[in-house]
Amino acid sequence: MSTNEYIDYFGVKIKKTDRNLLTRDNYCVPTNELDYKDKKNLKIADEFYKKNKRYPLLCPPWFCNIPNDIYKDFEHYTDEYVKEHYQNCMENFDLNMNFFRNIDKVDFNKYLMKFVKKYKFHEVTDLNMLKETKGIYIMVLDEYKQAYIGVAAYNSNIKKRIMTHWSSKKHFARLLNGSVEKSILSIDSFGALDTTRIFYKELSSDKKIYLLEEKYINEFKSDYRLNRVAGGINSEDSSALRNLKLISTIQERKLI
Repeated sequence: MSTNEYIDYFGVKIKKTDRNLLTRDNYCVPTNELDYKDKKNLKIADEFYKKNKRYPLLCPPWFCNIPNDIYKDFEHYTDEYVKEHYQNCMENFDLNMNFFRNIDKVDFNKYLMKFVKKYKFHEVTDLNMLKETKGIYIMVLDEYKQAYIGVAAYNSNIKKRIMTHWSSKKHFARLLNGSVEKSILSIDSFGALDTTRIFYKELSSDKKIYLLEEKYINEFKSDYRLNRVAGGINSEDSSALRNLKLISTIQERKLI
């Protein structure tokens, strides 16, 4: 392993890439290939239809009657969707960046430090100290005056969760969460080097972890946080698939 290919950051090795820091150029890469979550949703809706000769109740119309305006087939988005979505993503990116620039750095830091002191979070500079630690963590992106509150529960740990954020990249179709005017940039769109401080609170109870996560996210000033939803079991990534599965299950029960 060449040392020139990696960066030492928070005690761990980070591979040097063009995504170590978020830029306008690396934020949104258009593709017509379906995100795996969309593939799962289409498969669920299609299998339900084949079995019951109708689509699940309240199933979003874009999951039905392929091809349509969004899905060219079960593997690809339409060219029109890709073009429009790219334009929306970049407009949303610029709106977010303008919003961040208008936040006062001193005010943000005062609020953050008051919050971590109130709830007894500890700052960490070496993630290896947290390789066996469950609980709640706060990733701070000082350049953007933003923070992200996350959890490590069950068989995970805080080091693993944070490094997953650093190595993940939102699929093109998942960059927006809501309208162009309101969608918050995902923490997974930022690079590892965008995280400048990390705080954590160790907890052993998985149930308590999720309860406190919701409490902290709801309390943390919305102007300063990158969380899109409450997280945990009801996370942004799982909600659409979970809801479609639930709809399918309910409909199948009614048929018995």
